[in-house]
Amino acid sequence: MATIGWLWLAAAVWDGELSEALMPAMEGGLSVGSGALVFAMWVAMVFAMMLPTAAPTFRAYADNAGIGAVALMAGYTAVWLVVSLLATAVQVWLVHLGALAPHMAPAGIALSASILIAAGIYQFTPLKWACLVRCRNPRVADAEGEMAGMFRIGLEEGLACLGCCWAMMAVMFAAGLMNLAAMALLGVLMGLEKLVSGVRTTYFLGVLLILAGVILASGLVIR
Repeated sequence: MATIGWLWLAAAVWDGELSEALMPAMEGGLSVGSGALVFAMWVAMVFAMMLPTAAPTFRAYADNAGIGAVALMAGYTAVWLVVSLLATAVQVWLVHLGALAPHMAPAGIALSASILIAAGIYQFTPLKWACLVRCRNPRVADAEGEMAGMFRIGLEEGLACLGCCWAMMAVMFAAGLMNLAAMALLGVLMGLEKLVSGVRTTYFLGVLLILAGVILASGLVIR
């Protein structure tokens, strides 16, 4: 699924017709077709960025629950499908406000700087740490054999992952939604954050994000 996501995103970048279809003017309203295409972009993005970071969690449950892990993965994926729908709505809203250009890049530095600083601050919050601890420590002992129970655990893991990573995902609004290099970098950083122990990596990333936002807002770097 992650591979399909990356292939779809790469096609969207390199295929001129698909790129144009993904960049509707939107000022006159979003059609069902263009809205579905933007939603597909977000689904591909969360598959590409988030599923690899959850691979160790999936493996831990698969070793303990066997085929029941499929239901768990379905629950996890369901959370990020809802996030994709919400992100589509946010993208359309930002375009209508003029903060995001129809070609999916920030219209000015205010949005980018604000997102970077907010994402950096979130790295130091108790909620971030609580969700990160859950992501690092799958509760395989709670795994139940029935599919309904495993799906529920998948929802819990997905919500924990969302609480851990939503701010880093939001950085894509600052970097440009079709910036494949930013997607890959953020995906690696989120995966690394889940693998290492302690808070040093989390705090380090928070400091970097805040500094990047401050530097961007100061005008020292021209986007």
